[in-house]
Amino acid sequence: MNVMEAVARILKTEGVEWVSCFPSNQLIEAVAKEGIRTLMFRQERGAIMAADGFSRMNNRKKFGVIITQGGPGSENSMGGIAQAFSDNVPILYLPGGPALGQYAVRPNFSPVRTYQTVSKFGEVIVQPGQVSNVMRRAFHALRNGRPGPVIVEIPADIGGQEVPESAMNYQPPKR
Repeated sequence: MNVMEAVARILKTEGVEWVSCFPSNQLIEAVAKEGIRTLMFRQERGAIMAADGFSRMNNRKKFGVIITQGGPGSENSMGGIAQAFSDNVPILYLPGGPALGQYAVRPNFSPVRTYQTVSKFGEVIVQPGQVSNVMRRAFHALRNGRPGPVIVEIPADIGGQEVPESAMNYQPPKR
């Protein structure tokens, strides 16, 4: 199982029934294969607004999840992420990111690094064996403390790497 498939399986384990998205991101296909409905939007802001509204209606029992491409897709997400932050809305944002070898090279865009001031928690999956732990911390942040957007960035070259079977020990965190 690769990183994208592992993230999709964790979303399914967490009870995620649908995700809002704007292509192109390999995670969209992986969540669809897990039976999670994908709702495609014409632009990133609409996808974020749908997830935001869903989270507002579900009082931290369910969360809106957004998937966008890296680069321009994650750049166009700033308004929606900032709005969710200012309104204390817990949403999970899963953008693509630049390959690790190009991570700090300009003009590559890192959503986690850029959105630190308008997100509650953000982490980059830099090794396949981290998937369960990163996603557990992300859902813990969604369920606990002050609500706000949580970002898990998946670099382009990490998404297709195989996750060791010993690392797939995901247990949903408690509220």
